Amino acid sequence: MIDGSYWNLHDDQTLARLDRAAVRLLTDTGCRLEHAGLLGLLARAGCEVDHGERRCRFPEALIREALAHLSQSPASEVQIPTGWSPHLRLHQGGNFPHLLEWPSGRRRLATPQDVVEVAQLGHVLDEFLTVGKTLTCAAIDQRIEPLWSALTLARVTDKPIGGGEIFYPETIEPLVRMGEVLSGTPGDTFLVSSCDFFISPLLLDGKQAACFLEKRRFGLPNVPGTMAISGMSAPVTLAGTVAVALAELLAGWTIGYVVDPSLPAGGITATGSLDLRTLAACFGSPEALLQDATIVQAARRLYGISVWAATGYVDCKHPGLEAVFQKMLPLVAAPFGLSHLPGGGGLLSAGMDYSPVQHLLDAEMTKAVERFWGGYEVNEETLAIDLIEQVAGTEKTDFLGSDHTLTHYRAEQWYPRWLDRSLWQGSEHEVRAEQKMLERVDQYCREAVARYEPPELDREKLVELERIFRAYERQVLGRNDTPLL
Repeated sequence: MIDGSYWNLHDDQTLARLDRAAVRLLTDTGCRLEHAGLLGLLARAGCEVDHGERRCRFPEALIREALAHLSQSPASEVQIPTGWSPHLRLHQGGNFPHLLEWPSGRRRLATPQDVVEVAQLGHVLDEFLTVGKTLTCAAIDQRIEPLWSALTLARVTDKPIGGGEIFYPETIEPLVRMGEVLSGTPGDTFLVSSCDFFISPLLLDGKQAACFLEKRRFGLPNVPGTMAISGMSAPVTLAGTVAVALAELLAGWTIGYVVDPSLPAGGITATGSLDLRTLAACFGSPEALLQDATIVQAARRLYGISVWAATGYVDCKHPGLEAVFQKMLPLVAAPFGLSHLPGGGGLLSAGMDYSPVQHLLDAEMTKAVERFWGGYEVNEETLAIDLIEQVAGTEKTDFLGSDHTLTHYRAEQWYPRWLDRSLWQGSEHEVRAEQKMLERVDQYCREAVARYEPPELDREKLVELERIFRAYERQVLGRNDTPLL
């Protein structure tokens, strides 16, 4: 077991000052909430509501009452069990609008066929445990796209499937009905993401507010999200950005408490920084990492609420060295309570693009880091003193031929599938080594899709899923003409 207390990025006084700043923003300036029903609920709870400006100012007493009720005292120490598996275990997901092809590097909006083929990839490869909503298909009306996606995935695979983010509240109920059909569990919400993001600074737009209320109606946890960007949607200073982000989370938790105090709370932070040279919002910067680490620590130490930092949400635009750097950088924040494994799941261009090639490279990096965190056992067998003495007492200088090596090498050592550990093979080979690696990964993905064979599926479930989809499609579009591949 690897364990120990999390490092503190700031002392208690500094965190308290950030808390006071965030609370002041909510009590003095308030949030803009573009939903009349939600404003009415908050007014009845004692908030100062300006319906004309659609602005809500929260009394500090209500904020503190909500925090005290929602606090769950998350762990203050990191605990990572010893042991690891050499087998890759991946999940799909992400809501990416673009597919990045390789080796051409062509970036294009995802088509229905792309959605099918990425699902086929997840079905065929043993590395994938789930087949999730990876691509968002622009060719499908976005009001029905989440249902179309769920039905499409269910027609491709018998592995567990996943849903994605919701932007239209009307889609939630039929998605829950689809979840019930697939799992057999009443009220199953696994196809609906629980998070609802504020638009910084301090705005919850009408659609997201309506989604927020509908999700609570179906019992999803209260998980507000913040994506404040220093220099653009928040002050250029990191402290000012953290104050905005904390205020948005506090507002989300207070609103959720007013709507349904029985629901547990969490949070997501994916802050960024504006590069003033290029005017690009950067989510893989060290400043973004500092902001997210502060927010995670403040939520845990001050409020007793777990906030997850989306550290895989980075800016690299293509597979390669830049992607490796940005996806591994967040590991420096692991001692402060952020994830101890690199993430991303094929993410490129700050969530705009998906690359199957990058996804498998992300997995390669993750397994290497997982191997480190997995530690090693110290016992008589692994110490191998008798074997050392046997080899040291003879003219032998290696352990290659021993049964001990054959028995333990797989459990002890990580062997990359794609990274090249061979010796120097000449300048011409080495100059193109990275390109060749990417081509091998791409070919592996293409061959997986080519050998896809439809599994045996429950036809009754598929018929019921299609009935739910077609009924909702007709309700929204007034017709039934969306193609099913």
